[in-house]
Amino acid sequence: MPSGIWHLEPRRIRPWYERAVSASIEHPEIRAYLDLDRPQVTEEHLRRAFDQPRIISEVLRASPVYSDVRRRTARADDFRRRFLAVHERCRATPFLSLVLLVALAYWMADAAIGVPWWVGGVVLIWPVGYCGVREFRESDNRSNFVAQMQTAAYGVVWAVCAVDTETRLAWWALVKLKRTMDPIMRREMTALLGPDHESLLVARSHDGLIDAGNPRYWISTPVELALQRKLDQMSGGAIAICGPRGVGKSTLLNKACQGLLGRWPEPHFHTIVQTPANYRPEEFLLSLFQAVCRDYLALYGRRPRTPFLFRSRARAVHGPRRLYHSARRWAQLLSGIGLVVLAIQKEVRDLADSVYQSAHPAATGWAANLRDWALAAWHGHPSVTRLVLIAVGALLVWRADPKSWLTGRPVRRLVHDCHNYLSLLQHIQSVSASTSLGASGRALTLGIGRTSGSSSRTFTYPELVWEFRSLLSRISAIERKDNWKVFIGIDELDRLGSSEQARAFLAEIKAIFDVPRVYFVLSVSEDIGAAFIRRGLPTRDVTDSSLEDVLVIEARTLEESRALLQMRVPGFTDPFVALVHALSGGLPRDLIRYTRKVTETHRRTRQPGLAALARDVLWEEAAQALSGFRALLAHHDDSAASAQTVHDLHTLITLIRGADSTHANPELEQRILQLAHAVHPPHAEGTDSVGESAQRWEEFSCYLYFIGTLLEVFARRNFAARKAAYTGPGKASADLQRLAEARLEMTVSPHSARKILEKFRAHWALRPATLPRIVQQPGPGTDRSRDAVRGRS
Repeated sequence: MPSGIWHLEPRRIRPWYERAVSASIEHPEIRAYLDLDRPQVTEEHLRRAFDQPRIISEVLRASPVYSDVRRRTARADDFRRRFLAVHERCRATPFLSLVLLVALAYWMADAAIGVPWWVGGVVLIWPVGYCGVREFRESDNRSNFVAQMQTAAYGVVWAVCAVDTETRLAWWALVKLKRTMDPIMRREMTALLGPDHESLLVARSHDGLIDAGNPRYWISTPVELALQRKLDQMSGGAIAICGPRGVGKSTLLNKACQGLLGRWPEPHFHTIVQTPANYRPEEFLLSLFQAVCRDYLALYGRRPRTPFLFRSRARAVHGPRRLYHSARRWAQLLSGIGLVVLAIQKEVRDLADSVYQSAHPAATGWAANLRDWALAAWHGHPSVTRLVLIAVGALLVWRADPKSWLTGRPVRRLVHDCHNYLSLLQHIQSVSASTSLGASGRALTLGIGRTSGSSSRTFTYPELVWEFRSLLSRISAIERKDNWKVFIGIDELDRLGSSEQARAFLAEIKAIFDVPRVYFVLSVSEDIGAAFIRRGLPTRDVTDSSLEDVLVIEARTLEESRALLQMRVPGFTDPFVALVHALSGGLPRDLIRYTRKVTETHRRTRQPGLAALARDVLWEEAAQALSGFRALLAHHDDSAASAQTVHDLHTLITLIRGADSTHANPELEQRILQLAHAVHPPHAEGTDSVGESAQRWEEFSCYLYFIGTLLEVFARRNFAARKAAYTGPGKASADLQRLAEARLEMTVSPHSARKILEKFRAHWALRPATLPRIVQQPGPGTDRSRDAVRGRS
């Protein structure tokens, strides 16, 4: 439908505006929403919205270069109007046509047979003169001729101006105007979708989930700045990074060792090793020693020299196979080039001859001129030329770095020592020498023989520590001259079964931590971090004497999780971020896992809505929790009450897996909440209900309570309206961050997590479960016992 604003704009603005609208509609984010097949959001609706005077005026005025483009377009339209006005006053006469025809005939004859100039003059004069006399005899014809000349002039000027204007219009519409139009189109599209536009999953790329460890997806956090400040205040030593598993300790350790904490990368020599689950300190230090030697050799482009022992058959065949494939590809390439050259050899030869004939004189002339200029400058300005040559020579000498030739001996010696250390640590060497002396006669033989030998032995642990410290000290002294630091990363220290084992590990290897200008970065468990924090209360342990400082990493906040996911999965909107953030508790590893699960569910079900996707993911989580606890309960208790509960859990799992996630199922969600309110597990009469089984039941029921709460928050319609009503300033307990805090609190105390969930549910006005939280447990064999057990399930 044509809009009423275009009569105020130049003529060529509208077609390019419509092209910019079409280009913006093809934007991946806009196209992703259009592909959802929503009736209220179609391409026709967007085009109709952008043909309204309000939107047109907003888009055009928002472009900073529109005034210049409009002025040029208006000038082109002015020339066009003048051209058309003059053209309307013209009438067709044979005079100009005859002039052009005679000129064309003369040019063709001159090109074909050569015509003298006087012949051309005679040929041109008599028809042109005769027709000119007839043309200009009358005043109307003279006015017509002037109008024809004006038409030609205006036509040329208009054509030049139109070409320039169209070029600028294309650049403006497809670059500047499209960039201005994209956010306005997203705004109008969200207005068409309504308040729940963010409840649709339109993720355009999942590369950040596939390649989760890629450094280009790392984002800076305040904890990185804190670690950088701690390292800047240290001259060496060990610093530990602690936090729950999956919080990002390994990523932070890698960034610190690789010098990626600041805005610009810093050159570091670093070695990163993994801590084995079962270890002996001398074996770990031996492997760390070898890793440092290999990495230092690789820093200088060297490879360890290892003795030739044997060559396997697979490795021997790999070389000829690679040579065969590469030779075949080179043969194909050379054959193809040869055939092409053979087909056009005459043209190639002629082209080469012409290039040589044209380039050789120019090149020789240029070289001669350059030589003459250089000689004239050398003799005419000797002082200037000498200064220039001295400056260029000094620059070349400085770039050659002769100092490194004088100071390179320690580096070469250290590289040689790294080779020797690797040979000594990896191989057993033996040296033998023999001496013999003898004389023989006819009847008497006399001989003396002596044999001696020696073999290397492995380092004792004190010797290994001393040699390793010596090597690190020498490496640090050499790299410090170039302002490099030496970093040793020891990752996965929290995999050592218990905190006592980790402390024993630190007690064994702490002797290598105090090398000057060598930084050890360790990832440890929360127990080690807590022991360092409460050092001196009441006694000090090995963490205080081993570590310089401890950096505690907390789980990500909702805002940090949003930034992380927007970098990895563009288009992952806030409601979905809140869902996976709550499920993961803000731990980056689990955050990526649950995001993968949501996107995989989206691809499998083709359901973009938040309610359907949340229902599918949360039901699957509930089914997995029920299956896990069902197996645990059946393994630890075989009483009649627990057997009935195991059967009821199986029934609930079957109901969950057979439910349709595209529609709400309040009855199923109510059964989950009822089971979550049964705190104590069923037990046989006369047995104690307090113990490990009761603790596991409390953890399991609290997790079901958490899943039921998430179902009532995310698996309902109008999430945006409910969020706006229940969250905001002064409603901290109703913030969605509280769900993530409850998930983390389950690892500490399920009772505390329940209190957080209860406060959250009260602020969101969520319904209570039908059954009370604590259910009395009658003995087995009665109808009342069976009814109570079924009621809990």
